[in-house]
Amino acid sequence: MKIKKTKNIPILLIIGFSFIILFVIVFMMLRNTNDLKNILEDSIKSQLISTSLAAREVIDVERFYSYNSMEDIENDKEAYMQTLAELRFIRDQFRVTYIYALKLIDGEYIFIFDTDEEDEEIFIEYFGDEDEHEVPDVFRDAFLGKESAGIMNVVDEYGSFNTGAVPIFKDGMVIGIVCTDIEDLYIQNSDRASMRNAIFMIITVFITMTAMIIIVSRLLRNVQTMQETLFRMANYDVLTGLPNRQYLMTYLAEIAENSLKNKTSFALFLIDLDNFKLVNDNAGHDAGDELLRHIAIYLDSIHENSTSFRPPAGVLNVSARIGGDEFIQVIPGIETEHDAIMAAEKVLMNFESQTLDRYIKKYHVGLSIGIALFPNHTDSYNVLIKYADIAMYHAKQTGKNKYCIYNEELNISTTPDSSDYDAKQTGERRQYRS
Repeated sequence: MKIKKTKNIPILLIIGFSFIILFVIVFMMLRNTNDLKNILEDSIKSQLISTSLAAREVIDVERFYSYNSMEDIENDKEAYMQTLAELRFIRDQFRVTYIYALKLIDGEYIFIFDTDEEDEEIFIEYFGDEDEHEVPDVFRDAFLGKESAGIMNVVDEYGSFNTGAVPIFKDGMVIGIVCTDIEDLYIQNSDRASMRNAIFMIITVFITMTAMIIIVSRLLRNVQTMQETLFRMANYDVLTGLPNRQYLMTYLAEIAENSLKNKTSFALFLIDLDNFKLVNDNAGHDAGDELLRHIAIYLDSIHENSTSFRPPAGVLNVSARIGGDEFIQVIPGIETEHDAIMAAEKVLMNFESQTLDRYIKKYHVGLSIGIALFPNHTDSYNVLIKYADIAMYHAKQTGKNKYCIYNEELNISTTPDSSDYDAKQTGERRQYRS
């Protein structure tokens, strides 16, 4: 049940691993570059739509509907200029290039508002492409009542632009659109960015190859530490520090297999605290937790200095907490019931002299021990636990703070019926275990 540590990893393996990591990094960088480009495009589209929506809010629909000639604007000059100023303010706040509004008049797309200070001429026809005299698709979509945006979708004499548009409604009808342009800088800078990335990648290769050996070595140490931490979290009881049920079952499977293979034996003690409920009820659960920790220390150390019950080399005495106040001890090398009795008496005798915890004597806390022997009683470790539990139940029923070795007669005399025994797992037998 120990984690194997990685030792003396060949330097070529680390270098090979470094190449693999480097390849993955390069691949991920290329993939991330494409993902970032998509994210950038989505962000630009979102900015185009949100800016156009904000601009639409400052345009008075009735006035916009009434603007059909320069004369209409001249007659409403003050309000028109106020709206234009607000559109320019939004342009500056959203950091876009242009905001403008188009209206379909006599079958032609005509500028009504335009935030471009260098070209303030309005009521002119918009041509997205001077050769085909067509407006961009986003404009047509907007005139159909849709919010639309595109990347590098407008190229004219003024440059390359990302453009978005939203419709202006009046009485449910589209009477015009508000458009936003952002001058495209991504394509213009892509060549320079690619060159910078290439240089950066070359430098990264040299730096990575130099540093990867150190990084991998540290990574392996960190992984080892993490594995040990996770192993302990999964296999040890948080309160007492003893192995938990999961660890115990794995250990029992291993020791049972080895015992059958090597024709050796071991004893399983199932230990339940007597009067533990009195401690919790009268002194509180913190006192109960303190008591459990002291008992765990005691059970974990009871056999470590005993030559009589010292396990063979490579085999451990294991104490585990499997429930609230239930513990199991696995003691290798116990071949006869006489050996088991000696071990149990040692546990009880030393426990009675314990002064580590004031609650032991105050509330007459004792140990009821059920004993089952492998393979004498059974060659199944799961059944072995059941037999030890039956024996412990008998010890409880006949006076507490004592031990009992399993025998077949206990199946009849100790458990009134099978349903009562099965109820133990749900807590219905706890009244016999206090």
